[in-house]
Amino acid sequence: MIRVDPRLCIGCLSCSNVCPRQNIIRTQTEEERRIRWKRCREECDLCVELCPAGALTLVPIDESAPEPEVSFPLVGCRICGRSYATEPMLLRVEAALPKSQSPEWVRICPTCRRTAEAERATGDMVAARRRRG
Repeated sequence: MIRVDPRLCIGCLSCSNVCPRQNIIRTQTEEERRIRWKRCREECDLCVELCPAGALTLVPIDESAPEPEVSFPLVGCRICGRSYATEPMLLRVEAALPKSQSPEWVRICPTCRRTAEAERATGDMVAARRRRG
């Protein structure tokens, strides 16, 4: 059975992505991400190993214990406003960046980030062609 330390969980969904039995249920609305760990009878500990925050531990099954559940409000993209990540996730990414790198891109959703990068790359390519031509 999985024990979750809600103070450490960042809501990243790494655990549910690797669970071979799909015992980790995730639901998401525009405002909230919720994660619930069903009673797992497996001795697998992939979720524990791959939790980047160290929030999970494998413990003996206890039928009387409630199934752990956490929920997080979602943060909106600074460009489009669409919810895409939890605040603890974003803070963790920002903290891992080198001091020389601007963390502003972390607060932009992947879709807007791809669009901005494509526009920048296209602008660079056009400018390079003009210089050559």
